[in-house]
Amino acid sequence: MNFMTHKYRIVLALLFVAGAVGFRFAESDPYVDRIVAFEPGEGAGFGKDKLPDIVLGAPRGHGKLEPSDHVLSLGKGGKITLEFVDNEVFDAEGPDFIIFENAFLKAPGDDPGNGFFELAKIEVSADGKEWTEFPYDTVSRKGCAGHHPVLANPDENDIDPTDPEKAGGDSFDLKDVGLTMIRFVRITDLDNATGAGGTMGFDLDAVAAVHSRPRHEESPK
Repeated sequence: MNFMTHKYRIVLALLFVAGAVGFRFAESDPYVDRIVAFEPGEGAGFGKDKLPDIVLGAPRGHGKLEPSDHVLSLGKGGKITLEFVDNEVFDAEGPDFIIFENAFLKAPGDDPGNGFFELAKIEVSADGKEWTEFPYDTVSRKGCAGHHPVLANPDENDIDPTDPEKAGGDSFDLKDVGLTMIRFVRITDLDNATGAGGTMGFDLDAVAAVHSRPRHEESPK
């Protein structure tokens, strides 16, 4: 076996292992790159057959009045931990990252409090070991993910998924929890609503960084 054949086999093996652990070789984009862990809750399952890509790319929102089916249902109390591999989210002016679910409003869509919302709490970490939770309130929905419809969809419009004023979804500011940088995001369903079999709980579409930069060598690994 010559050197090139051996090298080719090594590359194929690495690709196989990467796919098996839920890693998508990072491109220069603002989205999470890897699923660290997925702990489905009761009633989870929708979208599982399309992992990991269904939660690693851009959001596929359908606007204020219609939920997207480009999602992974976490189930009641289910949780998922995601990692930015080649970049890190840093604190700057305004929101620093956005989490997209498939919340939708009842027609005509002029009341942001009248709709279908499956909420989740959000934790973040710089190293994947020490975690900080965003304060939240399920009554007002403040601090929860899963409250605002998703408007950005690269397949259907030119809305920038990293623009918190236009993209929809739920924005989070690291300043609110006293952090300057994070690479890990954990989303946990708050069991406030149920769906049909396989579709229960928070439905994750995507996570996008508003403020991100290439990882520095000294950043936590």
